[in-house]
Amino acid sequence: MTHDKPNIIYRHFFSYLSILSAAFFTFLSLYNYNNEFILQSSLVDFSFKFSPFSILFVIFISLISIFISIFSVKYGEKYDKRPSLFIYAFFFILSMVILVISNDMLTFLIFWELMSIFSFLLVIYEGNEEARKAGFLYFLMTHIGTVLITASFIMLYLKTSSFSFDYYKGAAGIIILAAAITGFSIKAGIMPFHTWLPYAHPVAPANISAAMSGIMVNMAIYGILKFLFVFSSGSGSFLGIILLIIGALSGLFGIMYAMAQKDIKKLLAFSTIENMGIIFMGIGLSYWALVENFKSLEYLAMLAVLLHIVSHGLSKSSLFMGSGLIDKYTHTRNMEKLGGLSKKMGQLSVLFLIGVMSISAMPPLSGFLSEWYLYISLISSVFTGNLYMVYFSIIAIALLSLTGAAAGATFTKLFGITFLGRPRTENAEIAVEPHIIERIGIALPVLLCIFIGIYPYKIIASLNAVIFYLTGGTVSPYPLSAVHIINARPFSLYLPALVIIAFAAILSIVIFYLKIYSSNKKRIFETWACGLDEKNLKAQYSGGGFSSSIMKVFSSFYSSVSEINFEKDVKKYFRSKSVYTEEINDIFEKYIYIPIEKLYLKVSEIFNKMVNSENINISLGYLFLSLITCFILYIFIIK
Repeated sequence: MTHDKPNIIYRHFFSYLSILSAAFFTFLSLYNYNNEFILQSSLVDFSFKFSPFSILFVIFISLISIFISIFSVKYGEKYDKRPSLFIYAFFFILSMVILVISNDMLTFLIFWELMSIFSFLLVIYEGNEEARKAGFLYFLMTHIGTVLITASFIMLYLKTSSFSFDYYKGAAGIIILAAAITGFSIKAGIMPFHTWLPYAHPVAPANISAAMSGIMVNMAIYGILKFLFVFSSGSGSFLGIILLIIGALSGLFGIMYAMAQKDIKKLLAFSTIENMGIIFMGIGLSYWALVENFKSLEYLAMLAVLLHIVSHGLSKSSLFMGSGLIDKYTHTRNMEKLGGLSKKMGQLSVLFLIGVMSISAMPPLSGFLSEWYLYISLISSVFTGNLYMVYFSIIAIALLSLTGAAAGATFTKLFGITFLGRPRTENAEIAVEPHIIERIGIALPVLLCIFIGIYPYKIIASLNAVIFYLTGGTVSPYPLSAVHIINARPFSLYLPALVIIAFAAILSIVIFYLKIYSSNKKRIFETWACGLDEKNLKAQYSGGGFSSSIMKVFSSFYSSVSEINFEKDVKKYFRSKSVYTEEINDIFEKYIYIPIEKLYLKVSEIFNKMVNSENINISLGYLFLSLITCFILYIFIIK
């Protein structure tokens, strides 16, 4: 054991250092409100500024990273032989904190790239073939996004002759916004740019998946909000409608693909796509209201966006950490091989259930709160009188409702198949309750989900300054001005206390009824399994069986390949064993990305033959032609 001691020190040192760094940056941001710092060096000057917007994200990143670091103190022991995980994770979190306080183009791009590099190293950390393929795809997609983001910043520089964000306010036109939003959308995993996300999140360690899904994808949302509400020239309301519809479709496609998954982490990854879509809906609606000057609607939609960022970050990080514990103690992420974990991992099952309820928007939890305000915003937009927004809002409401129903079914499947019933395999039989430190790491974000849902007024009051900063308003004299805006609408009443009282009253009535009218005699029976032996574990409901009927109704969303294999050398009508396999393919990957890949390979092969000619004059000619093309493009961009 002595040779592992230095590695254990790495784990503890960087976990505690992450906690201390998060606390330090939170303190620094709160006590340096609206101050700017410039760190000068021989190569580049780093400029940082603490605005209400950046402070929100510093606190958000810090809180979730603290929870993940507490979790990693014990969970990370499985990686003690490779302590680089904790070093990469620390710098990954640090790069995101510094990213959101950056106040100039170069500083932002440097730390954006550092965030991408460290996250790439963490994706490929396991070192297997699956991780390497996922890492390559992630590296490729994220750098396509970085090229577009860099191009948008270069265009801003050419317009303002400055690297500072202070000079970019009102300078971004439609082309700049389109480039930036597309680049950030790739990092956010919005469809159809989502292909990297379902591959990268499952292969990373669970604490890293929690940070990537709970924090990193929201860095893209930070960038989009910065461009749309700070740098934008305030034109092109159609852009808001486009974002609204893209978000609605992305949310629906994301949760439909989540429903088809058997791998817990892959299901959660697709759920991240769904929630990014919901956030996009709020952003699109708020930007449309900004351009069309519907201030009240703009504030409401922005409140929904910010609340959903916080809520999704808390609930999704807790669920990814929970999935890591399931994998750690059962050695599988396939829910079809689990079952009965509520008896083996009782406390984890309660925490996981609350996280599932929050991500499914069940009241009175934070997930319900944020989606409630999004519904209120969409309903309010119907009354604006704008014909286009009336039509698109009604479509968005319908799609969001369908997404919510699918999310309920998906997470019912996840929790029911994984934690309820009887253990399907020996993997589930050997499960034990996780270590208390691991449970604490999950319990903290779960408790915040409960607190925000039950008592939302404190966080709403805290978000006012951020909303006014982004929307260009002035600070309201009312401490809960967003609440006043909401309560001005007769259909927007949200009183979590009444929900809790009603639930408690119904529960009391049920208990009272059972006490009065039920017999005190205990009746013990075996669980009825449709006439089959209870010991036949295959008689239980499976995940595939749970979702198959819904998937048939929405079969147009999926591209599936199924196969049935029978045992040989048996009678024609009496097979002793048959194996049914079904593979669900992403239609975007099948019909867009795979054809693009094939086309790219063909074109590359043609160019390779042309350039690698035996005649050196032909090769030099192609090189000269490439330089001329680059020069023409440079002149075009300058103009």
